[in-house]
Amino acid sequence: MITERLAHFVSESSAANIPQEAIKFARLAITDFLGVTLAGSKEKAGDILAECVGKLGGAAQSGVVGKGFKTSPYLAALANGTSGHALDYDDMSFAFGGHPSVSLAPTVLGVGESLGVSGIDVLSAYIVGFEVGACITGSSVVQSHYLQGWHSTGTVGSLGAAAAAAWLLRLDAHQVRMALGIAASLAGGLRQNFGTMTKPLHAGNSAANGVLAALLAQRGFTADENIIEAPLGFARVFGCAGDVDWEKAAAHLGKSYRTATAGITFKPYPSCGGTLGIIESAINLKNQYQPDPGKIDEIELGISPFEGGVLIHHRPTKGLEGKFSAEYCAARALVNGKVGLASFTDEQVRQPVVQRLIQRTKCVERYPMAVMGSEGAKGESPQSVTIRLDDGAEYSDETLVRKGGPERPMSLQEFEDKYRDCSSLVLNEEAVKRSISLLRGLETLGNIRELMETVT
Repeated sequence: MITERLAHFVSESSAANIPQEAIKFARLAITDFLGVTLAGSKEKAGDILAECVGKLGGAAQSGVVGKGFKTSPYLAALANGTSGHALDYDDMSFAFGGHPSVSLAPTVLGVGESLGVSGIDVLSAYIVGFEVGACITGSSVVQSHYLQGWHSTGTVGSLGAAAAAAWLLRLDAHQVRMALGIAASLAGGLRQNFGTMTKPLHAGNSAANGVLAALLAQRGFTADENIIEAPLGFARVFGCAGDVDWEKAAAHLGKSYRTATAGITFKPYPSCGGTLGIIESAINLKNQYQPDPGKIDEIELGISPFEGGVLIHHRPTKGLEGKFSAEYCAARALVNGKVGLASFTDEQVRQPVVQRLIQRTKCVERYPMAVMGSEGAKGESPQSVTIRLDDGAEYSDETLVRKGGPERPMSLQEFEDKYRDCSSLVLNEEAVKRSISLLRGLETLGNIRELMETVT
């Protein structure tokens, strides 16, 4: 029974047994999360959530990042997860089946701050939650239900967050099973909402689900004890009609930590992961050939069927839609030679020179289907951009391995520069420096409240 096995993994895991490489990736993930959350807290979605959470009240136990107040761990997780995903600048992992940190980090930071736990405990809880999510994703459940329209950050994220919170609360195996059962019924998120404020709400909701599920289970709240594999449980209801080889999916548990071996992609651009290779290739063409946007007659984008189903806004008119538009991201990169935080306003998307290029762009499914979760599977396919000018000239560029992932990681300087760019939108220079110092040594931090005070 996979639910039972996961519950024992959570309740029996010890920080002392987690490899340093996994700790390193978790530290980077939490650093990246806090940076993009600080930036996202200034977005309209972040403002609305913070205002709503502030009016709902809640005991002042956990900080709302960038907003200067505290609330309950549940509401803080809801607000911070939403702000963290508001820019679509947060990390992603095909092993986890989506965006791990916007589900896991708000949970462990919110619960961790309320308990006053150490940095190593926060990191360990993050890793435990990641491993649970990777096990479920590795079953092929996520590939199936993602293609049906479920947003796995909201679904698998809820179960991973529940496991992470359960570890911090030191729940026993039975309580963990109850927490997973509760979280499974709370889980949700529809991909149709990509390009709207509700997409980042999926992340905030998954983090809040994890907090609530673990707190309820701690107090004796009940749920089905085999919720993942049961006939009407998570796997079947969320779209996996066939039998699942749970033994294979759980083979890594407590042995080869997917947090370290499968890796996490830290985004160099603030848009859907399906655009990253397209942006890079378009920037390469801009830098190498300096094409006049007014003389570009046609743009052809080579993608996989996976991106064809994710990048749903082909003729965007809003900034949020632009984040899920291969056409816009290519056009913006060809016009400016860069794509950044300022690229995704309504005004930028509606710019006439960009709209002209969008109308002349087509996507062609040229590469293999990306695969989520399965051990050794390559999640990211190559991407390409071809431009044809009105004088007949044609130029192409192909990105085989996207920057920011395990195979082409950012340098530490690039990583910290991203954090500085994001955090400086909210924090003063002294607070930015202090937060970086605390994050660099997160595993030695005695009480996570010191960090949360700085970023709140």
